[in-house]
Amino acid sequence: MSRLRLISIVCFIFVFSWMRMSGQQKLRLIPTFENCSYYCDSVFDVTFDKAWNTSDVFRLLYKAKNESQWCEAFPPYYDIQRFQLRGSIMNLKENTEYDVRLEKKRKNKWITAKKGDFVTWNSCPPIKREWKLSELKEYKVGSGVVLKGMKGRADGWIKIIGDVPIEVSSTYRQALEVDDCRYLILENFVVKGGKIDAVAIRENCENVRIVGADISAWGRVAVDQVHLEDSINYPAVKYKRDNACFIDEEGVVIRNDAGIYLGTVGKVSGPKDIVVERCYIHDPNGHSNAWHGTREIGRAKGIPYRFWHPQGPQGIYMRSRGGLVIRYNDVVGMDHHRLHDLLGGFNNGKIDGGMNTDADVYGNYLAFSQDDGLEMDGGQCNIRLYNNRIEQVRVGISTAPNMKGPSYLIRNVIFNLGDSNREYSYGIKNGGGTMYSHGLHYFINNTFHISGNCISSVGYGGDVDRGMFQGYSRNNLFFNRKESNPKARGCGIYESHSHPNNHFDYDLFYDENKKDKKGTARLKSIGCEQHAIYGDPLFVQADAGVFTLLPESPARGKGQSQCNISEGVEGVVDLGALAYGASSLIPHRPIDVQVDKYKIVMSSQDTGKVEVKVGKIPDNLSYRLTKNNDMDWFAFETEQCGKIIPNSSFSILFNTKASEGKNYRGVFFIRFSNGYSVPISVNIL
Repeated sequence: MSRLRLISIVCFIFVFSWMRMSGQQKLRLIPTFENCSYYCDSVFDVTFDKAWNTSDVFRLLYKAKNESQWCEAFPPYYDIQRFQLRGSIMNLKENTEYDVRLEKKRKNKWITAKKGDFVTWNSCPPIKREWKLSELKEYKVGSGVVLKGMKGRADGWIKIIGDVPIEVSSTYRQALEVDDCRYLILENFVVKGGKIDAVAIRENCENVRIVGADISAWGRVAVDQVHLEDSINYPAVKYKRDNACFIDEEGVVIRNDAGIYLGTVGKVSGPKDIVVERCYIHDPNGHSNAWHGTREIGRAKGIPYRFWHPQGPQGIYMRSRGGLVIRYNDVVGMDHHRLHDLLGGFNNGKIDGGMNTDADVYGNYLAFSQDDGLEMDGGQCNIRLYNNRIEQVRVGISTAPNMKGPSYLIRNVIFNLGDSNREYSYGIKNGGGTMYSHGLHYFINNTFHISGNCISSVGYGGDVDRGMFQGYSRNNLFFNRKESNPKARGCGIYESHSHPNNHFDYDLFYDENKKDKKGTARLKSIGCEQHAIYGDPLFVQADAGVFTLLPESPARGKGQSQCNISEGVEGVVDLGALAYGASSLIPHRPIDVQVDKYKIVMSSQDTGKVEVKVGKIPDNLSYRLTKNNDMDWFAFETEQCGKIIPNSSFSILFNTKASEGKNYRGVFFIRFSNGYSVPISVNIL
């Protein structure tokens, strides 16, 4: 053996040993308020039949430092391409110190392989400096506000209270811009206007929080709509991908004007550790085209078009370096003034696109878009989406593609779908094929009450198997509603191509379109749904949006326990997003208020009432009633503001005066002074 070859072998052994030793010494932990991502590198000496089936070899335990009892987290996901174990610890307490240990089974004994600790985020961090917006030199009435270089510290944040509104004309590209700021809280801001965006948080920002903002009236106003057959006014070289899209006064297609823009103007992939919480984002200036229809304005008004991707304003348009938390927000368009997506991502086909990594989206109400309620597309590495309510969209959630994973979709309610044409497609759409589908989705305890496919392959990319995705489902309720158009009918799960990681089981299927009412799963993977339930889940009142279970529901106790996610009571797990006896409030929020109807169906000349039940709430809490700007056909008959009394009840009365023969869609909110709300949607048939 030559000396050079011997040296090469020794160097290789040294590097390999160093990698294994360094991997054993380090467990990377990235917390948010309620969850923590974990990463364990250099895991070489294992194989698994499925990337999620790791619990016989590895387990991750955690406990609060002041407690003695260790708890087991949901099993790690194994990435064979990166030799990495990763996953999420969920349902944690905020502002709490935790210990973690990763154990590996050797000779039937659990041996600690790695250790670590972390502290979850604090909703009320220490404040070093606090100002009112009106006190800042950056604020001038009628002008855009630029907050630049405001930098607090982890032990001393800066807080700015929005005591005066920011209202600007289209002269300003953004009404509020946050640039190169850290450890900054913007609380109770009112922001109206902005030619493109209402609020922009630049890519060089970290640890910035927007809490309790009211954001509206942003974006460009359309003056025309593309018609590609008119090659003189709409040359293909400029508009070839934008047929039927709206155009501003400068001839530019209106796309991605955002209520909140979390993005980049450079090479950095978005801001980091951003929180958007208890914000009301509503009533944009512009709107998006539907997938097909008739042109509404301009020289081509009245001319129909077919199958063209929506383009228009977004509620939140995002790209992140990680640590994005979007919680307890109301993001809504208007019925005939709809957003493109409610939460949209850009660079969707890249591994660092969209939310990217280590993000939480929960407790949000998302309604009135022409395309998706929420886009998860991109890396989807430890992205956690739970306790959300999505309605009045064409597609509830897009996950195509998942390029890294895993992503977790848990206890979401998707119902009352439809774009401005009253057309809909899927609850959750997935795909990417061999080229893009490298990450796994966990679908656990979701409730679907729709007519189309609930979880579905749709396709992304150019592969023959472009509809292939990686999925694991447990404890979901798939309710396919009555649909007169056979082409619009769907099933519980549609899987166009199998994948070795795929497994679906312990779900309930029900289809009102079939004589026997037996719902279906159209699967390519074998050995799935061997413990499925077939039958009416018996919701308390599905047509009113009350998806809790009746005592006699077949969904009670038929689920499979999912460690650290859905463990039930003494191991007894109900199916769906809302267990028997749970609060009916959707989306789930930390406020003890319920109503008897979350969706109301009325006629054009009608009256209605909602009963509000209040439990244990903070003293001195007040409320106000708000509605979409285009709901001139809907009026409240009761006072639109008042005080809330703990352990009480009250009624909200209203009426409709809509044109005969037309259908309308809208939503009103019971908005509380602490920033939480109860959304109640209204359908006029």
